[in-house]
Amino acid sequence: MTDPSASQEHGPDSREVVRNWAITGIFWILVLGALSLAQGVFVPIISAFVLALTFSPVRRVLEGFGIPSSAAAGMIMISLLIVFCVLFYFISEALQEYLIDAPTFAEEVRRELSGLFGTIEPVLKAGDQIDALTNQNKQQTVALREPGFVSVMTQATPAVVSQLVVTLTLSFFLMASGDMFYEKLVQVMPKLKDKRRALAAARTIENQLSTYLFTISAINATLGVIIGLVMWLAGMPNPLLFGLGAFLLNYIPYIGSIGGISITLVTGLVTFDSTIQAILPALLYWIINTIEGQFLTPVLVGRRLKLNAVVVFISFALWAWVWSFMGMLLSTPILLMAKVVSDNVNGLESFGKFLGDRDDLSGSDSRLLKFVFRQKDRSAAEEA
Repeated sequence: MTDPSASQEHGPDSREVVRNWAITGIFWILVLGALSLAQGVFVPIISAFVLALTFSPVRRVLEGFGIPSSAAAGMIMISLLIVFCVLFYFISEALQEYLIDAPTFAEEVRRELSGLFGTIEPVLKAGDQIDALTNQNKQQTVALREPGFVSVMTQATPAVVSQLVVTLTLSFFLMASGDMFYEKLVQVMPKLKDKRRALAAARTIENQLSTYLFTISAINATLGVIIGLVMWLAGMPNPLLFGLGAFLLNYIPYIGSIGGISITLVTGLVTFDSTIQAILPALLYWIINTIEGQFLTPVLVGRRLKLNAVVVFISFALWAWVWSFMGMLLSTPILLMAKVVSDNVNGLESFGKFLGDRDDLSGSDSRLLKFVFRQKDRSAAEEA
C-alpha cells in the first residue's frame, strides 16, 4: 500500500500539473478573446498610455522651464495634432489622384500582370470556359456586390476618429497629471523594497519607450525623405506619397517594408514600358530598406532594445491577429513593457530572460550545452 502523504511530499500529482496547465491555458484564451472583442476599449487606452510614457520626458523638460504640467501637456498635444493634420493633408492630397483613377489603374495592373504571366493565360481561359459550360443549366442566383474601398472607409472613419479622440484626450490627462502615477505607485506598495523596484520598472519602461519611439521616428523620417528623393529621381509618379508611405509603413515590423516594395513594384510596372525601368524603383526601395533594417536600426536601436527577434515576430503576429492594424503598431511597445515588468517582478525573471536577446552563457550552462550536443553528434555518428 502506498502512503498518500508520502506521494504528496515527493511533489504534486501529474493530474494536478495537467489541471493547472489547462486552467492557465483557458485563462489566456479568455484574455485574448476579451481583448479581441473589446478592442474599441483597450486599443485607445493602451495607445494613450504609450503616448503618455513616450512624451513624459518632454513634459519634464518643459516643466524645468517653469511651465505647469497641464500647459506642457497641452503644448505636446497641440504639436501632435499639427503633425497628424499635416500628414493627413499631404496623404489625402496624394491619394485623391489615385482614388479618381482607381479603375483605370486597376485595369492597367491586371493587364501588366497578365502580360507577365501570359503563359498560364490559356489555362485560365480554358478553366473559365469549363465553368461557363458547367453552370449553364444551374439556377440563376443574385450576386450582391461587396462594398467598395470608399464605402468601407466611410463606414470606418467614425470609429477611427472616436478612438483617436479618446486616445489623445486620455493622453492629455495622463500627462497633465504630472508624476501622479508614480506617487500612486509608491503609495500602494507595502514595502520600501517593492516601492523602489516598482519605480525602477516604471522609469525604465518610460525611458526605453521614449528612446525607442523617438529613435524609430527619426529613422523613419530619414528613410521617407530618401525614398521620396529616389522615387523622384527614378521618375515615379507622386514621389511625395511614396516618401510618406515609407515613413508610415516602416512603423510596422516586417510587413511594412514588404508592402512598400510591392506597391512600388506594381506602380513601376504600370508607369513604365521598359521592364528594367519598371523594376528599378522597387529594387532601389529594397536596397535602401535593407541598409536601414540590417545596419542603421540595429546600431541605433538594438543596443537599447535587446529583444529576441523570434519573440518580436510572434508578438507582431499575435497582436496583428487580435487588433489588426493597431496591433501591428503596438506589438513592439507592448513586448518592451512586458520585458521590463518581467525583469523587475519576482518569479518572472525567467520569462524576461526568454524575451531578451542572446546573452553570454555561464560556464556551467556552456559546458552542459557542449556535452549535450557532443552526445547527439556521437549518437548520430553511431547510427550512420
